[in-house]
Amino acid sequence: MNSTSKTSEPLPSYKRPPVDEVVCGFRFERLRQLKVPHIGLLWEKFRNEYPTVQHAVPIATDTSLLVDDATGFPLPRVWFISKADNELIQFQVDRFYYNWRHRGDDYPRYPSVIKKFEKAKSHLDAFASELQLGKIEPLECELTYINHIPVGQGWESIIDLPKVIPDFTWKKEKHHFLPNPTNIAWQLRFELPEGKGWLNVKLNQATRKIDGVPSLILELTARGFGAEKTAQAMRNWFDLAHEWIVRGFTDLTEKEIQETIWKRER
Repeated sequence: MNSTSKTSEPLPSYKRPPVDEVVCGFRFERLRQLKVPHIGLLWEKFRNEYPTVQHAVPIATDTSLLVDDATGFPLPRVWFISKADNELIQFQVDRFYYNWRHRGDDYPRYPSVIKKFEKAKSHLDAFASELQLGKIEPLECELTYINHIPVGQGWESIIDLPKVIPDFTWKKEKHHFLPNPTNIAWQLRFELPEGKGWLNVKLNQATRKIDGVPSLILELTARGFGAEKTAQAMRNWFDLAHEWIVRGFTDLTEKEIQETIWKRER
């Protein structure tokens, strides 16, 4: 267990966790020598496992989009997507992520996610070195777990939310004028140990695209890093972030749904 852990107890585990997507990656010092044609050379390192390419809207840094110094054109974000469509690599000039997303398969668990991220990052490091684009200098890491809890899994309406998230309550009998809300947006923030960053928790309600079923979206995102920027320090940070996400998810959700729906093992 990481030295910054608050407990030595084993991590909670679930046979059927409601995880729909995991994002594992980092922001780094901009590669100023990189040009758009270089991105095709990066894809060559991933093409066997991720044969499909898509453009995506760039992620803004400090509220502004990155642009090419010479032309002023926005620099793209690209996705390299696996054959099964359940994994992708995201790249832009200052960001790199590995995603797993649910496509009918079971969540592969954190050890698999972090291993694939580290393998992908090794390709990125080699790419930058071979083309003399500069060293990849991490600035901030991110680990996000997005959980989908469809209606019928422990809840039917807003007034049932305490059966899923005990800290969220809405008591109609206390409100003489307002009806039950039709949607929710709830957010919390927790500080990670030793100044390593933050754990952000968001709860929203949305309609699931694949079947139109109303769902609760419980998103837990850890961001941060630390003074040391080595590969081992990065792995230690991700391990810490994973622990806080798992223990935080368990703290925030109701024990009954953990045991009956998600089949908690410990």
